Amino acid sequence: MIFVNSNLKHWIAAAALASVSILSSEAQTLQTLGDFQPSIISSESEALGLYRRLPTTSFKKNSGCFQRAHNWSFQLAQQNLIKSMKVFLFFTERYKREFDYEWMYHVAPLVPVQKADGSIEEMVFDPTFVNTPSWAKPEDEKHYDNKPISIQEWIKYFIFPEVECPVIENYQDYANYQDRYYCYLMKTPMFTYIPTNLETETEIRTSWRKGDLEQMKKAVK
Repeated sequence: MIFVNSNLKHWIAAAALASVSILSSEAQTLQTLGDFQPSIISSESEALGLYRRLPTTSFKKNSGCFQRAHNWSFQLAQQNLIKSMKVFLFFTERYKREFDYEWMYHVAPLVPVQKADGSIEEMVFDPTFVNTPSWAKPEDEKHYDNKPISIQEWIKYFIFPEVECPVIENYQDYANYQDRYYCYLMKTPMFTYIPTNLETETEIRTSWRKGDLEQMKKAVK
């Protein structure tokens, strides 16, 4: 059994509390999860097995994170019937200015996983980048492994440790508050392809788009 739903209602309630829009109550863009209900992988060992089957070497060198994330989410759905989310890590102008950083965002699949104690934690599936964080000392490399990790651990692979990245539901919160934080997190259904979908569309996507899948395939060798 790959995924379970027995704790879904409890997890959804907790996730909703953790994902409230904290900045602008009048934002006009769509809320990014809506009624979308992701699958819950039944154990950490199942999650690791699925994670290790995701392709990493078949992508072209210039492939984008959005193409890889879509490929992985699509594979999880088509081959394993798993409805994943995506998590977008947005870097603000403040962060890019102060640390001479170029990226606007990074994205990867996000899947709730049931742990040994029965609790459920959202885990990021990002096998291309999750190895050793850039800030880690060489002697600490043995403590890191390429596996599903929590959102907070995932953040550390891209920016310095202990930074706060608030979870928001509206893209406008990120766009309008560039100097308040260094970064923001947004969770979306697996069908979201790029940030423009969040910025310009008025309805949450509920299916795969042919054009997105065609663009996704262009990243594969």
